[in-house]
Amino acid sequence: MTHLRESELPEFAKGALRAHRRADKKLRAENKRLGLPLIVWKDGKLVREKL
Repeated sequence: MTHLRESELPEFAKGALRAHRRADKKLRAENKRLGLPLIVWKDGKLVREKL
């Protein structure tokens, strides 16, 4: 499977990608404000990431 560049995506996918990035930014800011770690998936494991 090959990955498409953002410029090659259909408009609905570009909108979904923008929404995902905006939600990620808000989540990171809120967790940082509350002093909570960010739980992420890395190398097949759940990992706490300090912000």
